[in-house]
Amino acid sequence: MKPRSATSPPVDLDVTRERLGKLGLVHAAEQLATWLSEAVAEEMPPHRFLDRMLEHELRQRDERRVRTSLVLSGLPTGQTLGNFDFAFQPALERSRIETLATGQWIRENRTLLIQGPPGVGKTHLAIALGMRAVELGFGVVFYRLEDLLTALKRDADLPTRRLRSKTSPPRWSSSTR
Repeated sequence: MKPRSATSPPVDLDVTRERLGKLGLVHAAEQLATWLSEAVAEEMPPHRFLDRMLEHELRQRDERRVRTSLVLSGLPTGQTLGNFDFAFQPALERSRIETLATGQWIRENRTLLIQGPPGVGKTHLAIALGMRAVELGFGVVFYRLEDLLTALKRDADLPTRRLRSKTSPPRWSSSTR
């Protein structure tokens, strides 16, 4: 570590943190002192320090976006492609599911129909593909058939102008109407 010269001005981290916060870079503001210490210890070039800081900020924002989108989607938790038992369903081609997980079928506005007898993993795959779609930046809403039918019946009684003004899917509870 190079010693600071007598002519170097002191670094006011509070001002920098405040400016980062005003720019909405809250994660960077929280970690600034730690990252700055590491950068000085590693003699990191300023552009690399800035790049590392921005990379972390973007990663944190993306993680928050995914968490929020998953909550809003209504997708049940715990059913991912990583924990799907392909050995239990040998007729299912893993490569086909991995291709679906790229989201290309969504970008092409294609429809996916998953069919099969009860207990073969259709719901697990649908949920896992929905979670993957959220990670890729797509909006997802998960409905069980009973809930969807209830919402459709309820919406059938609404005036058309009210239906068009809906910006998000209805959440069902006994107090909703």
